[in-house]
Amino acid sequence: MNHRRYIFTFSLLFCLLIVCCPAMAQSNSADDIKQLEKAMYQYYSAGKTQELFSTIEQLKAKCLETGNERLFYKAWGNEIIHTSVYIGRNEAFKKLEEMREYAEQHNSKYGLYTSTFVTGNMQNGAGDLNKASENYQKAIEYLKHYFPNESYASSYIALSSIEDQRRNNPGAIAYARQALKDPHISKLHRTMAWSHICTAWGWLRNKEEFDKAYTERQKAVEALGHEDNLKTHVECFRAFVHQDVDKALEYAAKIPNKLNRLRLVYKLKQWAGRDKEALYAYQEYIAEVNAKTNKEIREKASIYQSQLEVAKAENESKDLRLANQQLKLNHIADELKQKKLTEQALNLMLKNRDIELAHAAVRLENDSLEAHNKNLKLSEYLSKMKAQEQAEHNQRIIMWAGAFIALLTIGYLAFFLYRRNRHAKRLEDANQKLQTAYDQLEEITTARERMRSELRIARDIQMGMVPQKFPHNPAFDLYATMVPAKAVGGDLYDFFLLNDKLYFCIGDVSGKGIPASMLMAVAVNLFRTIAKEELPPEHIANKLNDTLSADNESGMFVTMFIGIIDLPSGRMDFCNAGHNPPLMDGKFIEMEPNAPIGLWPELEYVGEHVDNMKGKKLFLYTDGLNEAENKEQQQYGEDRLQRQINQHSKDSAQQTIEDIQQDVTLFVNGAEASDDMTILCLTVR
Repeated sequence: MNHRRYIFTFSLLFCLLIVCCPAMAQSNSADDIKQLEKAMYQYYSAGKTQELFSTIEQLKAKCLETGNERLFYKAWGNEIIHTSVYIGRNEAFKKLEEMREYAEQHNSKYGLYTSTFVTGNMQNGAGDLNKASENYQKAIEYLKHYFPNESYASSYIALSSIEDQRRNNPGAIAYARQALKDPHISKLHRTMAWSHICTAWGWLRNKEEFDKAYTERQKAVEALGHEDNLKTHVECFRAFVHQDVDKALEYAAKIPNKLNRLRLVYKLKQWAGRDKEALYAYQEYIAEVNAKTNKEIREKASIYQSQLEVAKAENESKDLRLANQQLKLNHIADELKQKKLTEQALNLMLKNRDIELAHAAVRLENDSLEAHNKNLKLSEYLSKMKAQEQAEHNQRIIMWAGAFIALLTIGYLAFFLYRRNRHAKRLEDANQKLQTAYDQLEEITTARERMRSELRIARDIQMGMVPQKFPHNPAFDLYATMVPAKAVGGDLYDFFLLNDKLYFCIGDVSGKGIPASMLMAVAVNLFRTIAKEELPPEHIANKLNDTLSADNESGMFVTMFIGIIDLPSGRMDFCNAGHNPPLMDGKFIEMEPNAPIGLWPELEYVGEHVDNMKGKKLFLYTDGLNEAENKEQQQYGEDRLQRQINQHSKDSAQQTIEDIQQDVTLFVNGAEASDDMTILCLTVR
């Protein structure tokens, strides 16, 4: 027993280890990536090349393990940019080409975007501002097309920096503000964007706009937690616009880029009116510009020479490949010639065989002709013998046929006389039955006509119980129709005015025909009688329910919508007793789920209200409208009804109902109605 317990415990621990290890490994990988990413940016800012490259290699390996494509290419891009600054552009361009080829091989959209952005950075650093600007624009378009949730602020900030180098300060401000519009902008890029705006306004010596931008930059720095690399430029211009030239020159002297430092010192002294100092500073600036230009020319020449050597090697490689391909083509041509000779030899052999077969066919045809002639002579002799036998046989058939026809004629005459006597007796019996059926049909027709007359009278009485004339009242526009599915139906509606209040209802009795019409008549009379007591809708529903549910052995009930509108104020009080929800301004009203009237006594109905109905269209209907079916048994539906109501939002009540009835008629396309259809439309003015 102890042995089994140890085995069970060990198995349980092993299963837990299997389940937990992947999660622990994944968590450890995520922590490692965060630490490596943090170290990468620390070494990048500090300019520590060896430590940076070692960290980036580890980070790229981890990213490949975990499938983190974005961080993989970002780390590679940082490596290329650092190489360009601290090692050389030739080496950087080689690494850039490696990254682009890798991205194309793996069909990585993000890798192609990163290579485009890094190319812009390389061209920017080399002084090719036009091409750099084009690549930054391509990078922005690439992000917006393939990665709409990715931040494109870095490209706009780079474009702002290019415009600063071109002395286009308004353009620099515009691009920086484009970066700020990016909804996914990072805290660092927000700070850098405001720094570029501050620098541009500083060059323009606009104190008011500079101070506004500086305030926003301070908020961004506080949110970021540290300064960006343009702090010295910003503080330099801040001191200058506040007329502290010496402090501005102190900040300018701290700018690490010599060309930018000399340019800024020269401009500050010129703006301050120190013309002699400005002249010396300008000469020093021009000398540095010339030196840098010569250096860039040498670097570009070196890059061009390297590119020529690479192109030469590629051309030599292409020549070798072309020579190998030519040898292969010559070999293939020789093989094709050999195959062609073989095919010609086979064709000659086939032709010889065809000739031999033709000779054999001629011999066979001659033999068959001789056999055919012999067969013709034999068949001619046989035909003569058969013709003689057939003539004798035909004579015997004619004799027997004459005897058979005579016997058949005698039998037919006897049978005809027998059938004629029987048919005469059947006709006499049928005439007697037909006279009896005619008398019965006359009685049934008379009874049916009497029933139809009674149903027409009942229909006229029922239609007379609901209002047929609609008032022309300036306070409201009301119209209603009722179309029974049979001669009489169970739908109802009613309305009347009492003391500036409009009382109205619509209802649907369960079932159809005479029983439903009788309950409909009772419900209409009860509504009018109870409503004239000026009770609220829920109390009217309570009284109707108590009366109709008493001794209701048939189990019939009525769904009703009862409403009262105070015309001066526009307030509508209503109670919905299990009826279809009406539409108000094309939207269905959400209501209390009260039970239908007449199910059982002592129900308490809940009333509701709308504060102001003026200018709103109320549309009420029974389920014969939304459940109307066509010949394919498809229902008209609430969605189609709602669309039709919205199309007629400006029409009168009568026009709205008539157009909807016409649309229902088109929809059912001649299918027989299965339920009564009643509609009431009301607009309070």
